[in-house]
Amino acid sequence: MSLVAMLRVKNEARWIRAVLRSALAVCECVYVLDDHSTDETAEICRSFGETTEDAWHRSRLRVYNSPFSGLDETRDKNWLLGIVRLAGAEWILAIDGDEVLMEEDHAALLSLVRNGSSPCYALRVLYLWDRPNQIRTDGVYGRFWRPSLFRLRPGDTFRSTPNGGNFHCGNVPKELLGGAQRCDVRLMHFGYMDAQDRRRKFDWYNQHDPANQVEDCYRHIVQGDPGGFPADLHLRHAGPLVLAPLEPLRENATA
Repeated sequence: MSLVAMLRVKNEARWIRAVLRSALAVCECVYVLDDHSTDETAEICRSFGETTEDAWHRSRLRVYNSPFSGLDETRDKNWLLGIVRLAGAEWILAIDGDEVLMEEDHAALLSLVRNGSSPCYALRVLYLWDRPNQIRTDGVYGRFWRPSLFRLRPGDTFRSTPNGGNFHCGNVPKELLGGAQRCDVRLMHFGYMDAQDRRRKFDWYNQHDPANQVEDCYRHIVQGDPGGFPADLHLRHAGPLVLAPLEPLRENATA
């Protein structure tokens, strides 16, 4: 079965190299849409493969600059889906630019592609918090499976949402959202690991998607942080804050 990855990214320079290595370890090709990054994300993607360690990956990475202006997650993902569709992919792994597959789960993911009975699978997302060997486990953080692996079918598209910038449109087409089967494959999410990144994302979301009551105005993102909301507070989606250890990562997981 042909398995490729697709990523819509913006300002993920800190993590993108590890993300690409992780995806290319299981996928035949990786398609990246850079949404006008202002850091080195696009440059890292384009230069990926110039070192001896990554040279064999180079021909399997496709990087595109966004042809659009303005924020629209649904538009961007449908555009990239069209590129992948033309390439003839059968299965797609849709992840974010700050997510790394657990190495010990690679075989399980490939088994789903070869032998799975569902057209769509939800992967468990582990949110690293404060350090690379610790995760947040309260509320949605401890029970979050996100549809991220799907079989490509004619006509499927990503949905529009009522949120600013069509945020939270999902990582699989709308036709598959309700029928995703949970699996044991895990993604490590690095984007919330550091308090300064959590504050930056909290401010950014509230600037571009203000007063979103469904998301509880994103208060859970900065819970327990300096200037955030108290760690012992019961919020709509999480809290009180609970942290737990994660098995040690490979030394080069975030290199």
